[in-house]
Amino acid sequence: MNRVDDPRPAGSRAAGLLRRLTGRELEAYLLSGTALVVGALGLLNVTSPDVVSAATLAVLGVITFDLLTGRRRLHAIENSLRTVVDSLRTEGVGSVDRLLNAAVPGAAVGLAGARDIRLVGVTLSRTIRSHLDELRQQLVAGATVRVALIDPAGPAPEEAARRNGLNAVGGGEVFEHRIQPTIDLLDYLAAQTAGTGRLEVRLLTFVPAFGMVMVDPEEPVGRISIDIYSHRPDGREAMVTLRADRDPVWYRHFAREFDRIWAEGRGRDDRSLT
Repeated sequence: MNRVDDPRPAGSRAAGLLRRLTGRELEAYLLSGTALVVGALGLLNVTSPDVVSAATLAVLGVITFDLLTGRRRLHAIENSLRTVVDSLRTEGVGSVDRLLNAAVPGAAVGLAGARDIRLVGVTLSRTIRSHLDELRQQLVAGATVRVALIDPAGPAPEEAARRNGLNAVGGGEVFEHRIQPTIDLLDYLAAQTAGTGRLEVRLLTFVPAFGMVMVDPEEPVGRISIDIYSHRPDGREAMVTLRADRDPVWYRHFAREFDRIWAEGRGRDDRSLT
């Protein structure tokens, strides 16, 4: 409704206007009005110069006080915003206990439909055994599978034995015996899937610092499961899963780590494995 046609009394309209004004707006209007009145009184010589000067000083004092109060309010708002931002940052990070899980050797990883599978580990005995049928199916479907594990004929078995507290002479033989079943299973896979998918094996002269299962690492939906090895394992290892769409920085880091590990390994002489 237009203000000219407003049937309410002038007093009611003024009261409504005052209710709509915030404290800061009302304060600004009062200061502006007071300054105009004081200026008009001085210009028209209605009152003495002493009164005008006193009134002017009073208005300036109120304005100065208002500026100081505004700064304090602004400082309080900045502190409140900083507290909120710090709180959001803390909540965003979350507990590492929720990011790391207990690693279970050979646990289900989900290889169905994968076109590119990459495995890194010490012996990978339980991993290969647990996923043997899935690996065979994906190789038959034309997938590429790359496997990197320690070389039973090199120095790595002795190093693996030392890390596991097997310091006695011949401790490396324990790991040599653990690796052989993995080699046999890989030979089996190669024989079962000849002419379809591609199975590649590299043998490492060092013990990798972590184990990895990579599923379609070059794709936007790629996943990497990382087993973090302990020095002198106590039966409990940590595992974290990275996703290409969620963890781009560390995902790329570990993807490049695989490339470096793969480049350090040597291919097998067995012709059944490429």
